[in-house]
Amino acid sequence: MLWVGYPKDEPQTTNGVEAFHRHFIQQFYTPHPHIHQITGAARGIGRELAFRFSKLGAKIACLDVDEIGNRETATIIKENGGTAADYKCDVTKKDQVKNVHKKVVQDLGPVDILINNAAIVWGYSYIHPFADQFIEDLINVNLMGQFWVNREILPSMLERNSGHIVSISSLSSMRPVLGASAYTTSKCAINGMMECMESELKYLNSNLRTTTILPYFVKTNPKITARLHIRLSEIPTEIAVDEMMKGILEERRVFSIPGLFLPIVSFVRLLPDDLQNVFNKITDIRITLDEYDLEIFKKIYS
Repeated sequence: MLWVGYPKDEPQTTNGVEAFHRHFIQQFYTPHPHIHQITGAARGIGRELAFRFSKLGAKIACLDVDEIGNRETATIIKENGGTAADYKCDVTKKDQVKNVHKKVVQDLGPVDILINNAAIVWGYSYIHPFADQFIEDLINVNLMGQFWVNREILPSMLERNSGHIVSISSLSSMRPVLGASAYTTSKCAINGMMECMESELKYLNSNLRTTTILPYFVKTNPKITARLHIRLSEIPTEIAVDEMMKGILEERRVFSIPGLFLPIVSFVRLLPDDLQNVFNKITDIRITLDEYDLEIFKKIYS
């Protein structure tokens, strides 16, 4: 595993972050006072990205429906000498997205880099009897939320002919995960959305940049970890964000974390079905089914 040997398993704004900042960012990238808007900033990947970019001198607009956690992220940034503002926002509500964008522009300035990170990460089988509302909520947050935020901010970027839109997708969009049909579907759709956006921007000869990130499972939530059945352990948040930072700053269009996973999975998808099934059995990635799923499967296969 590429991340074995790193001491931290939880996202922390401590010495590991400072080491990354000193040894990588300061050596290879010039600090810049860009305005970054990050959704899902209350915890995990979103919080870590917000803190890291603030160390480069960026002004951070933290968005999340979790008002308390989001404010904590902004406070951490400000206590460490950065500039940040927190905004409670449900990305599934177009009016909230619009109003918050106006406040961000008034408080910090026009958004230069948008990072779409807000997501529901959970899973049920395709035929789970009580998953209807969950499926709607997940698609609304993971997919439609990105649509509404992109559509709100994109016109301003096009007017300035400058900007960078980043989407956190998932490797599950390239390889099926048993028990996570809605989540996988949302991430597949995000890939398509970003491909279309990139094509439209090229057609317009725009200078805007897009980046789609496909991470393997990242260790951000103990409840999710408890339900995961995977051969390779989750990537510590700090290590995953290291790679995200590199890719975003280098304006890479599409990449996975770890980097080798995307070409491997892409190659497997070209193989005959039987060989793909062998690969899937070997890697054995799935969400542990709950009691309702198990009961249904027992009835079907008994």
